[in-house]
Amino acid sequence: MRLADFILANIEPILQQWEDFAKTMTPAADGMGSEALRDHAEQMLQTIAADLRTLQTAEERITKSHGEAMPSLEVTPAETHATIRQSSGIHSRADDR
Repeated sequence: MRLADFILANIEPILQQWEDFAKTMTPAADGMGSEALRDHAEQMLQTIAADLRTLQTAEERITKSHGEAMPSLEVTPAETHATIRQSSGIHSRADDR
């Protein structure tokens, strides 16, 4: 089974595991419901699966893995998620370093 197919076939258990993990992220998760905890996780997983299914040359894969891919004209679920987190004052642990 390809990874994209695995993600899509198991999206609900993956999301449930994410939600269970997100509940432990306190105090940020305090008072958040299922929808808020899952945030844009489903959209991101679907985008990842679609990207995995997209044919790419070895050079394109290497460029993307180095973070040097051509910018997309579309706003991705990951970008939306990051913008919302930033505007609500939530930051990553990397920001604490």
